[in-house]
Amino acid sequence: MTRILGQGQGYQILYKERGEDSEKIASSGLSALYRLDVPVPGIIATADSGKRIRITGKTYFLVCQGRFEEQEGVMEDLLFHDSRSNRTFPVKRMRKGVKEARLNYKVLAYNEEKDTSFVSVTLGTGRTHQIRAQFASRKHPLAGDGKYGSRIKCPVALVMAELTYDEGEGTKPVTVKTDPKEELPFI
Repeated sequence: MTRILGQGQGYQILYKERGEDSEKIASSGLSALYRLDVPVPGIIATADSGKRIRITGKTYFLVCQGRFEEQEGVMEDLLFHDSRSNRTFPVKRMRKGVKEARLNYKVLAYNEEKDTSFVSVTLGTGRTHQIRAQFASRKHPLAGDGKYGSRIKCPVALVMAELTYDEGEGTKPVTVKTDPKEELPFI
């Protein structure tokens, strides 16, 4: 069941449970300002058409397979989303339907026994399945993400657990956080 984490004039900050549709959890008269894939839980901002809050930061947390050579970095790709298979792929050249994608990552911990990494991610762009596709293309599929090559059996190990927003220029930023380890217990 969707929880309200914060609210103000014309907006609500909600927690979307795993399996819920981002576009169907908003209260009447409010719309989601961005989406999360159905199997991904996390914080969703909703607002009415007259009151748009400004999202200034979103942080995702994930568990993926393997150890990273670099503890932090940037992933930049050209991504193509195939709507028939509902999968996103990195491609080598720009063409119709291809979009630039960029994210920053930081490895927070490595579990040698399970050969998994706990990682935080901030997006520079928001593309369909972006995080899932970019990590998988580098041989680091998210735990539980069989669509993108994971062999670990669990729910998809991705959660949007930190949102920073304000109510417009000159207003104080607000950060809402949840504990990513509640959704990623196998860290």
